Amino acid sequence: MEQKGFFSRMKQNYFTFSGRLNRKPFLFRSIAATVIPVLLAIALFFVFAGGFRTNMEYQHKDLMWLHVLLHSLLIILAMVSGFSLGVRRCHDLDKGGWWLLLGMVPYINVAWGLYLICKRGTVGKNSYGEDPIRDDFDKIEDIQDQLRQRQENSGK
Repeated sequence: MEQKGFFSRMKQNYFTFSGRLNRKPFLFRSIAATVIPVLLAIALFFVFAGGFRTNMEYQHKDLMWLHVLLHSLLIILAMVSGFSLGVRRCHDLDKGGWWLLLGMVPYINVAWGLYLICKRGTVGKNSYGEDPIRDDFDKIEDIQDQLRQRQENSGK
């Protein structure tokens, strides 16, 4: 099995728009894609602005541009990763990524979010790829095929 580096795993998990993503990874990656940027934004605030103080004066006024730049990049990365997760979750439900626009409609966005979290994806292959959750029977068949191949290769 090929080992992947940190950045290639991050790209595959958070910045890819093709393929499918089932409920559990969608939920946990969405939480991570929300919490981590918030914690980083707080850390940036404490580094550049000096945190919460009574006089509320910006600590490093000459570096304010850097704070704004880093914070903007953080927001863009968080948005792209969120869209990526949502599009792949829609793909698991055999819907196009455009269905994410329902998240912009008040009240419907709550129902849509719950649907994305709770609805089981399409069983088996759909128009966006293979099922990310394969049945145990399929896994057993794959293991049996691998064992047969090993026995055939060792017999030669």
